[in-house]
Amino acid sequence: MLALASQIIGILAPGFFLAMIGLVWQRRGLAFPLDFVTSLVINVSMPALLFHTLVLIETPVTSLGKIAVATVAVHVVFAPLAIGLLLKAGSDWRLSVAHVVGNTGNLGLPVCYFAFGDTGLAYAMTFFAVQCLLLFTIGEAVYAGRINLTRVIRSPILISIVLAFFARSLEVNLPVFAQETLVLLGQIAIPLMLITLGVSLGSMRAASLPSTVVWSVVRTGVAICVGFGVAHVLALEGAARGVVVIETVVPVAVFNFLLAVKHSRDSETVAGLVLVTHLGAIVYLPIVLGILLAT
Repeated sequence: MLALASQIIGILAPGFFLAMIGLVWQRRGLAFPLDFVTSLVINVSMPALLFHTLVLIETPVTSLGKIAVATVAVHVVFAPLAIGLLLKAGSDWRLSVAHVVGNTGNLGLPVCYFAFGDTGLAYAMTFFAVQCLLLFTIGEAVYAGRINLTRVIRSPILISIVLAFFARSLEVNLPVFAQETLVLLGQIAIPLMLITLGVSLGSMRAASLPSTVVWSVVRTGVAICVGFGVAHVLALEGAARGVVVIETVVPVAVFNFLLAVKHSRDSETVAGLVLVTHLGAIVYLPIVLGILLAT
């Protein structure tokens, strides 16, 4: 268990330090072009990262079926629970997207790989891809407060995912220069998102911290119940069960913060959820993994 906790801390630590750079930057009063950075990540860097990852990673097409169904089931079950809790508390129900969509990419993928090897990574990539499709279609529409089909169809992230699946199906081999370009563009996405998160945390009010901690605990508890519940109902076993549970319970994704900024939602609250759930993951993720590996 200590070794597992050490591995997870090692995965979380770089993100923590990058967020601290943004926090210090904001505290020193230095200029930070939030709109530009958000637009760059959503429209250029993240599509490049998703396309490159989905095309080149060794993800068997046969892994899509049951894991894809499980991913949709997780969101169908989790979303109404989050909406109900937020409405009961008098909070903005649109922030339910942040509670549901976890960090299934840069945290979930390595954790699943560490726990279940290549098979786990393949299943985790399937979960990640389906979640991205849901987030940047239905999820973004919720953040925006309206459904704009034109915006959805023109979404660079959605287009990159669709093109990636076509490229995989047709077994297209990208030229080396194209691969290298996509890698370079994709590599800036995660660091910029985390630094931007830190900038937002720098303006967070201390008075809002207790509420953020409570919501983070509630969100994590609901996620654990949903993850294990869906895996049980669908009779998932082994690596498939483990991946669905892990990808459901990982902390709140930084994507949510960027979309909250883009659509003028309560980005400060979302930033707090991202930070606190990631800190909490140091404690609860090893426990969840221990249960999965022991049963």
